Amino acid sequence: MNTKKAFVVGSGKLANAILKSDFSIPTVELLPWQSSGTTTSPSIVIHAGSGRELKDCLEFCARTGSVLIELSTGLETEKLETTFPLIICPNTSILLLKTLFMLQQFGHNFRDYEISIMESHQSSKTTEPGTAYHIANSLHVPHERVISIRDAKTQAYKINIPVAHLEKHAYHQIVIKDQNDEIKIETKVLGHDSYSSGVKKIIEACIKNKLANKRHTVLDLVYMGLL
Repeated sequence: MNTKKAFVVGSGKLANAILKSDFSIPTVELLPWQSSGTTTSPSIVIHAGSGRELKDCLEFCARTGSVLIELSTGLETEKLETTFPLIICPNTSILLLKTLFMLQQFGHNFRDYEISIMESHQSSKTTEPGTAYHIANSLHVPHERVISIRDAKTQAYKINIPVAHLEKHAYHQIVIKDQNDEIKIETKVLGHDSYSSGVKKIIEACIKNKLANKRHTVLDLVYMGLL
């Protein structure tokens, strides 16, 4: 049985959570990223870093035909054309991804209504809110109208994020109004367990299926029934 290496790039909370999780995929060896000279065999690279090592990752994937799973947002990979499979993942919570897919498919039906979008993450998050922007795109709402909350008191007492998860949470609220009628959709992810579990399922999908050598979004995998 051939074992495929999966390298995790990054030193932040998400990267560490993935490395510490129990993946238990028999054919996969999960390792921290060291350098592009680690192996010459096709592998899986999970990029959860700031972008400092991204060039090295891209060169490695191009040379070895490896799959690159991009977990960071706001980087050049979001518009990059590649000769290897690249999967853009603004989020890896599978339940949330299926909700995003639903909005992507049917969001245009709400473009004539009053829509507000609010998101909340831990105060240490400095990158753009990729999931909220994806929601905004699906509902034809300008990014500048997305409300971002980073204040712990607001998160704890107005959004009701448990204090234990203030430093590891992702919350999104969508409100669609038509005069006195209102629909509210809320998503709440506490901790990194669901993200790690989602990454595992994405890796399994990459191993079981031959993806085209191009840029994909993780919602493409949902559309193909792979997640």
